[in-house]
Amino acid sequence: MGRFYTVVMKANSVSIAKDLMTVSAPATSVVVLHQAVLSQDASETSEQLPMQIHRVGNDGQGTVVTARKTLAGDAAFGGTSNVNLTTDTTEGDILWRESQNILNGWNYFPTPEMRFTIPPDNEIAIRLDTAPTAALTLTLSAVIEEIG
Repeated sequence: MGRFYTVVMKANSVSIAKDLMTVSAPATSVVVLHQAVLSQDASETSEQLPMQIHRVGNDGQGTVVTARKTLAGDAAFGGTSNVNLTTDTTEGDILWRESQNILNGWNYFPTPEMRFTIPPDNEIAIRLDTAPTAALTLTLSAVIEEIG
């Protein structure tokens, strides 16, 4: 078993379709996406919006965030993570796509054998694939594991 980390995009206003988070594996390890949860913080608007997880063809530009270790004694995460991207990534293979009612949120929580693995020096993105009708304040949290 590897080391576990959380990556959080906290309460960002989103009004366009965009990559909300990217996670890059370090050169010497693989990273497993265990869970991703999207919720809205400040709206009562009911709207059906698609979420997507895809491989990344290049790095987009966003706010670099530190993946937080879940056990205090663990080493720092060896990869990188960005949130609230201002320049989207080049979309590679779509690994998962599903629509959700934004009031209920979105919880990607697969069984162990269905979790996506990011190979060394590769990256995935979590994307809001359609623009909301009005700006939403969204929080996205992910649980990742670094193995290697």
